[in-house]
Amino acid sequence: MATATRTPQRRSAPRAKVYLPLTLARAEGHGEPVAARTVDLSTGGARVVCERPLKVDELLRFDLDCTGGEHVCGECRVLREHVGRTYAVRFERLDDEGATGALARLTHA
Repeated sequence: MATATRTPQRRSAPRAKVYLPLTLARAEGHGEPVAARTVDLSTGGARVVCERPLKVDELLRFDLDCTGGEHVCGECRVLREHVGRTYAVRFERLDDEGATGALARLTHA
């Protein structure tokens, strides 16, 4: 008899398919900003597709262009690379105290 097993959810926040423009810049100020877009988003991170390659474990500045002219900015870390210049990033620090609320609204819209 087969028994179904559940894979535990490791994410602390649920993700939603949200497609928004995002600009990434190397935290130490080297190189040109990298244009990207989100594929999915949560209050703790995102999956992004970008024009140029990123390094795993790299710390980046980000500027997420939300709806209605609102921006969420801060620092993120590249966790892993997926296929086709798609990356998982974790938000390490948000510049504004209201940013978590803005991200929550976007993921529940």
